[in-house]
Amino acid sequence: MSEATMGQHDRETADHPDRSDVAAGFDWDEVVVDGHRVRYAVTGTGPPALFLHGWGLRPNAYRKPIQAMSRAGCRVYAPALPGFGGTRELTAEHRTFSGYATWVGRFLDAVAEDKLALVAGHSFGGGVATAFVYEQPWRASALLLANAIGSPTWALFPNEVRTMVERPVWDWGRRFSTDLLNSPRLFRLLPALLEDFIPNLLQNPLGMFRTGEFIRRADLVHEVRAIAKWGIPVTVAWSDRDGLVPRSAFDDLRRAAGVDGVVVDGAHAWLIADPAAFGELATSALVDSGALTTRSMLGAS
Repeated sequence: MSEATMGQHDRETADHPDRSDVAAGFDWDEVVVDGHRVRYAVTGTGPPALFLHGWGLRPNAYRKPIQAMSRAGCRVYAPALPGFGGTRELTAEHRTFSGYATWVGRFLDAVAEDKLALVAGHSFGGGVATAFVYEQPWRASALLLANAIGSPTWALFPNEVRTMVERPVWDWGRRFSTDLLNSPRLFRLLPALLEDFIPNLLQNPLGMFRTGEFIRRADLVHEVRAIAKWGIPVTVAWSDRDGLVPRSAFDDLRRAAGVDGVVVDGAHAWLIADPAAFGELATSALVDSGALTTRSMLGAS
């Protein structure tokens, strides 16, 4: 099965500069969800869309990819998910993907948004996005998964399949370090990660550990397959140097969605390092959702 491939050199030319450097409004606001304050970013104009961040981070680390997503022609909401960025952690009984999906629905109720043109998520946020669209499909016109968790497959061997639960903690740590070093734009990526990851770790170390534990048991292949069968367009993207989410997991999700998938150049957090590429994916997903047309895109250019 073929797959679309994107590289930085295909996008950054003298005629088409890196759009991530273009200034754009990026506002912060607060809303009350389940009786607790939630900080969220919002930017752009147009049909509403949602971006969900990765584990250990908060929306601030994704400032440029969120701006790139909004420039595709939508108003993007990006909440700090429970357990991160000062948002109160979910209780033990609700610390599941279903619990996070329910919380996302209540956040959207709080900001008075019902139907979304696009739901996008990176890594852990991709798992939450999948669960949300699966449980509340009437609220999403399209789903974009960037290096999303959701497959239980860790590694494939000739005679066995190793699962994520079997993956030792030390391997996660080793891969995380290697993944950072493999990023072609470490100078852009590292400050964004440290600005979010360290405060989250200091503020709620046990919460980060507890969330990490249930993430290891993620299995959302059935949910992705169901979403695709319901006719909701699903974009599955992965980066060729991802040290955290393996190729086998990407293959599981793209097959479940019935798509070839998109492979981009970069490490796990490629969209922070190369927001222009993420903006292109978001534009394509918005076209698939029907929120954007070729005519509207030409009119906005």
